[in-house]
Amino acid sequence: MAETLTPQLELLPPARRLLLLGLKQLGETDAESLSRVAYLSVPAVRAHLAGLARHGLVSITRKPEGPGRPRNRYALTPRAEALFPQGYARIAHWLLEAAESDPALRKSLFRAFVEARLRQAAEAFDAPAPAGRVQQLVRVLDELGYYPLLETIPGSKWRLTLRHCPFVELVADHPEICAIESRVIQVALPGGRVERTCARSEGAPACTYLLQGFH
Repeated sequence: MAETLTPQLELLPPARRLLLLGLKQLGETDAESLSRVAYLSVPAVRAHLAGLARHGLVSITRKPEGPGRPRNRYALTPRAEALFPQGYARIAHWLLEAAESDPALRKSLFRAFVEARLRQAAEAFDAPAPAGRVQQLVRVLDELGYYPLLETIPGSKWRLTLRHCPFVELVADHPEICAIESRVIQVALPGGRVERTCARSEGAPACTYLLQGFH
């Protein structure tokens, strides 16, 4: 997957940058899993993660996993999340704040934003078969900075996980933004069912969609 990096992320040492990208890809995980993603030894991974934790970029939680001693689990902190692309969230936030005193203007701005996203979706997806359109959807979401993960489920189903939200700062004050992504996915995959099963806005580590019923 082609990664989109912010200047701040590019300035980090390569090994630590790889580990942050690995955590973005895997979500909360252990040092062994990260070592396979970053092609580093487990001791080296632990040393780098300890350094990232000291800088407030990684959280470390000890969790029991079966018999034996609890194991360390690692995850990105909000400070680390801010290093990843945030799209036009700040600009959109400022626009909506400026329109807060004018409900009609705020509604008009939001409608224009929704229509633009839906129009882009309609133009981007032209593969004749659902499987092809799903792959197109993943590429578009990747370019937008969502870090999507697609899993195939038996029975013509897919699980789509969006491991990053470029509008995370905007969603905190305007949760209605979340509904846009469901509609964009539905436009990309007409005739089927798009169900959001997990949401970052509700405390989940990522937004997850179940895609099914496409023919």
